[in-house]
Amino acid sequence: MDKKSLFEILLDSSSNDAEKDDAVIELGINFQDEETVDFLIKVSNDSNFDEMIVASCGESLGQIWLRTQRIDYEKLTCLRGIALSEALSLIKAKRPDWYKTYLDLYPKS
Repeated sequence: MDKKSLFEILLDSSSNDAEKDDAVIELGINFQDEETVDFLIKVSNDSNFDEMIVASCGESLGQIWLRTQRIDYEKLTCLRGIALSEALSLIKAKRPDWYKTYLDLYPKS
């Protein structure tokens, strides 16, 4: 499925949570561009989304950064709650150097 269709699923109030979660996961697997990263951050911070979807956003973002071998610490700090926990969990496991840098840059996080 193309990126625009996946975005539309997430924005469509008639889509159920399972469809939205699948869309987030597919975005994380198939798209690594900044538009996708920004969109996932926006979704993760939207209180209208279920916690499962928010967690998947964090995981998808972590996977994107790991796959591209580029992390944006400023964008990482935009994540909150379970989304941040999921992203940091992946980063800590796969790139402990990035995790240490994050802790050094944002020690009270």
